[in-house]
Amino acid sequence: MKQFFLFLLSGLCVNMYATVRTVSNNPATLGQFSTIQAAIDASSNGDTVYVQGSPVRYAGFTIQDKRLTIIGPGWYPTQNFQPFKATIEGNVAINGMGSSKSELQGLDFFYTFSINTSNPDSLRFIRNQFETAFYLGSAGTYKGYLFEGNWFDHSWLSASAGVHIHNFLFQNNIFYAVSTNGNFFGFVNTLNIYFDHNLWYGPSGTNTAPCFGSASKGMNFSNNIFVHRNVATNNTLSIFNNNITYAAGVNDPWDATYSNSDAGGNIVNQDPQMVSQSSVNNGLNLPLLNFTIASGPANNAGSDGKDMGLLFNTTGTLNWSNSNMSRLPVMVGMNIFNPVISAGDTLRAQVDGRRNN
Repeated sequence: MKQFFLFLLSGLCVNMYATVRTVSNNPATLGQFSTIQAAIDASSNGDTVYVQGSPVRYAGFTIQDKRLTIIGPGWYPTQNFQPFKATIEGNVAINGMGSSKSELQGLDFFYTFSINTSNPDSLRFIRNQFETAFYLGSAGTYKGYLFEGNWFDHSWLSASAGVHIHNFLFQNNIFYAVSTNGNFFGFVNTLNIYFDHNLWYGPSGTNTAPCFGSASKGMNFSNNIFVHRNVATNNTLSIFNNNITYAAGVNDPWDATYSNSDAGGNIVNQDPQMVSQSSVNNGLNLPLLNFTIASGPANNAGSDGKDMGLLFNTTGTLNWSNSNMSRLPVMVGMNIFNPVISAGDTLRAQVDGRRNN
């Protein structure tokens, strides 16, 4: 039992001054709350909410003027115990400046995500799956957002009229699309928007899909891979360095012809040679493919000396191989040595855990 309690403590010690609350809508597992909203309503600034994976989808929720961390199991958890993701089948909103510095990770957003009032700053979205629209719906300035290790699955980020977007970093994400909609709309009033080490891919054959569905401008692209994705359409006044395109429709989006700038190191219409390149070329929407660079022009060709495309760092959190899992320790095995005991006897059990960087 000593190992078991040590494992639990390692997961609970997120903040010694904060409260951790647990949510499960699955009768086979236990949680303090059965809905995420109930756990949010009971929480205060700095608290953490753990959402158990479940075969039953969760209702939507709203964070209103609270700085919270909400953690799910990831968009494709692989642990042996309860290997379900936490899918949110309902609208989700984060509102109010009091919600600044909130973090959501390891969740699957199946319905609309929106920010509608008193735009909070410095939100962090890590290792989530987005399956539909993400709206920056309130006029004003949004600042300091991080999107890391997410799977944008046919989804799009849309900024309403009057929205200003400053200091956004999109790092180590997959942007998948096959339609003409693209993954971004209305990114017009921008300042310091960086797309670094992402993979953009989409339809098969000779088809391409735009990255931007409406007029957008002023972005910075570094170390990205674009396969069957046209980043020139609806995109102007952007800067490109150390990116590679392949069958992208427009294979030199950094050319001045498109009102963009070439900062050097870009590679025009060459096969990036990922291990699963053929599946990527065929438009297979499966983020568990092997996206490491086997060889070729993208190998060690990034501005940082690393491979272009997704990062697979051996240390730290920027390793796409771990992005499908929560960053929390998970239980991967349990062995109970004496399942039948008398009153007062000691239960002997071994619990194995694994930490995902």
